[in-house]
Amino acid sequence: MKSILLAVAMMMGIAAGPATAGGLSPDAEKETAKPGVVVTDVLEVKATLEGIDHKKRTMTLKGIQGKAVTLKADKAVRNFEQLKKGDLVLVDFVESVAISIRSARAPQSPAEARLVSVAPKGAKVGVLLAETVVLSAVVESVDPKARQLTLKEPNGGFRMVPVDKSMKNIERFKKGESVVLRVTEPIAIKVERRK
Repeated sequence: MKSILLAVAMMMGIAAGPATAGGLSPDAEKETAKPGVVVTDVLEVKATLEGIDHKKRTMTLKGIQGKAVTLKADKAVRNFEQLKKGDLVLVDFVESVAISIRSARAPQSPAEARLVSVAPKGAKVGVLLAETVVLSAVVESVDPKARQLTLKEPNGGFRMVPVDKSMKNIERFKKGESVVLRVTEPIAIKVERRK
């Protein structure tokens, strides 16, 4: 696995929370302007291309174990428009990582309004803007050493989510607790057609 850095440019996010008449408070604006660094990995997967949207630059991959994942392809991915459904591919992608977690009962914090940019170490792709999504789920288990949460999603499925090292005391979340997370979306940074 190749380590990468996620440089967090904390900026005021319009869609990050409920609108208020005066916007964020001055203290909240200062909090969202602080820079930070998030560390994650680049993963490699051999898969079959199950679906592709060239206009949106998204692709759905089905791996050896039969599990499907949808990724957005960065602009640096070469020959994306030549890929087609059924192609066997080798893909390097930035994994999803939780950048904020809170109890579902707790109010949203200013730190949740973040834009995340990705700078893979040693790669020529430069800095990528990573989209983030908000997930609501129930904690199934917490592994503080591996910095990972196993979550039960509203649809009944389970999801393992790595947690950024900047988040302290993840063991405070207990099995059965409802949580809200902001996670980065996985981004394909290299796609090769296999024969």
